[in-house]
Parts: sequence; C-alpha cells; structure tokens
Amino acid sequence: MKQLQILVMILLMGASAVAQTKPAATTPPAVVSVVEGVTGKDFQPDTSFATLTKEDATLLPKEPVANWSLAQESGQMMYYNLVIGTRSYQLLVTRSAKSAVPTATLLRYTTPQSKPETIARGTLRPKEDKGK
Repeated sequence: MKQLQILVMILLMGASAVAQTKPAATTPPAVVSVVEGVTGKDFQPDTSFATLTKEDATLLPKEPVANWSLAQESGQMMYYNLVIGTRSYQLLVTRSAKSAVPTATLLRYTTPQSKPETIARGTLRPKEDKGK
C-alpha cells in the first residue's frame, strides 16, 4: 500500500513538471511577416494571444502593405490602421523611455464599436543585412 502511494506521488510530480515546461504558444509566421512588412523592422514576438482566428490568419497575409495607413504619430506612440469590411486592425508601436527598442502590438477590432483584442506583442529591432 505504501509503495502504491509513493508511485502515485512520483507520477503526480512528473505530470506537474511536464505541465510547467510546456512551450508557450507561438506567434504565427503570418502575423510576424505582416508586422515586419508594415514597420520595415524585425519583429521578435514575446507574447502571443489566443485571439487570432483562422480568418485573421488568412486575411492579414493577403492584404498588401500598401493597404495599411501611413504611420500616424501621437506622443511616444505611432500607429498604423487596416480596415477590411467591418473588421479593422491596428498596429501600435510605442517607445518607452526605459527601453531602447520599440514595442509593437497588433490589435483587432471585430466591429467599429468593439473593444480591441490583442493578437500579438513583441519588440522591433533594426533589420540586419543577411548578405554580410
């Protein structure tokens, strides 16, 4: 009986260790390429949210960069907008006084009255020449 209890304890500890080491959800390449295309910088996502739908994953890469609005500045923030039907996307680029690299956040508005839903967030770094 004692051996069974010890075995159960070991299995529970092993299961919790596996649950803690699960990899985080990755940001889809479509989102990364959209942010890089609009900003002209390397996007390194640090947070991915579950709000990206299959429709978003197919719509965003199909839209040319020219359909995004020109950058609009407001204080320490810059933003770009894309409207597809009633759905719209906003790419916010903020520069913190504490950080040397800007942070990009991709938001989705499903209707004009809806609250923004975050799709991905990460840092923007200057593109490096890969030919050198």
